[in-house]
Amino acid sequence: MTRANARLAAERAPKPVRDGVGGQGVLVLGTVQLGVPYGVANRVGQPGPAAAEAILAEAARLGVTHLDTARAYGTSERCIGRAAPRGMRVVTKVAPLEPGETDAARAVRESVERSRAELGAHGERLAALLLHRMADAREGAWDVLRDHRDAGIAERIGVSVQNPAELLAALRLPGIGYVQLPFNLLDRRWLDPAVTGALAARPDLVVTVRSVYLQGLLLAGRDVKWPGVPDPDRDALVAAIDALVRDLGRTGRADLCTAFALSHPWVTSIVAGAETAAQVRDTAAATARPPLTDAERGEVLARLPAGPADLVDPSRWRTR
Repeated sequence: MTRANARLAAERAPKPVRDGVGGQGVLVLGTVQLGVPYGVANRVGQPGPAAAEAILAEAARLGVTHLDTARAYGTSERCIGRAAPRGMRVVTKVAPLEPGETDAARAVRESVERSRAELGAHGERLAALLLHRMADAREGAWDVLRDHRDAGIAERIGVSVQNPAELLAALRLPGIGYVQLPFNLLDRRWLDPAVTGALAARPDLVVTVRSVYLQGLLLAGRDVKWPGVPDPDRDALVAAIDALVRDLGRTGRADLCTAFALSHPWVTSIVAGAETAAQVRDTAAATARPPLTDAERGEVLARLPAGPADLVDPSRWRTR
């Protein structure tokens, strides 16, 4: 068997999802807030060094094993390298490629080198190394990620995607083991049978979902403007969400949002950020509760309308 065929056979061999990233728990702490002011519902701003250290320490104390970051997240990787407790694993994304980049492989290698330098000891063996966007899965770039996985620098490689079409394209990448996608109780794009069927056929894949709170909109409710949604429609959605919280016996909106996401069999974990240690505790408490049953998930889908594309896809907010 040639080396190329051996690698392809190894990539196709089924791997246990939970063990494949060092026992990743259902909650991954997002750290974009530690590197830049982030989130349309953020009223705290970017935490200072002491607050960031407290957030990371609280996450570790609560049993969070993995951190999600990226080269594009400002000083997030540097903050992790400086302040994250030992033993926490890191998922990071390479810097998005410039439109005119002619040497994608070189750009990806340099991005990974910078990430590992900033992450310090946490960058010695990454839990996962991702392309920041599917558009960057061009010639040379994906091969560099495969080389880093083969060298033991990253346990898994993958892509952060924005929509189902990108996901289906990503699943064709050789050796992909990790995808990240936006998903929440108003987002029905990912429930298309073609998508759920493709994910069901890949039990080896780690699927981490982000935006379960829609950058905090679903928690803030009526207190903030919702992109693409008039205030009366927002208020009706919030009222319906709160009625489901009550009727399903959940502790609050955070509990309902996380329980809905984690009730889908193709979801491995959720990534959620925090501007304070208290927010880490709230999300950890929510993810510790049981997910919705199939019947309860069906009730959510029946009673909540699908959100408009301009709301459920945060990548569209910047263009409106």
